[in-house]
Amino acid sequence: MNEYLKVLWEIKKQARSYQSDFVRSRIALVNEASSRGHISCLSTAGKNMGLWTLTTEGQLFLAEHGGAV
Repeated sequence: MNEYLKVLWEIKKQARSYQSDFVRSRIALVNEASSRGHISCLSTAGKNMGLWTLTTEGQLFLAEHGGAV
């Protein structure tokens, strides 16, 4: 879980492109975070942004489990 929280925290600090080295080296955790709804590539209008960003659910998960707000 610790590595998962680190991935969420890093994406919170800076949105990451699909093909960034960060995402490529942690693709399994990025896939998990996406499937859990903790990160998304969609804007609030439903348009693909080309970047992974933290969702509200991801922020709440980090606050509860990682102590990061």
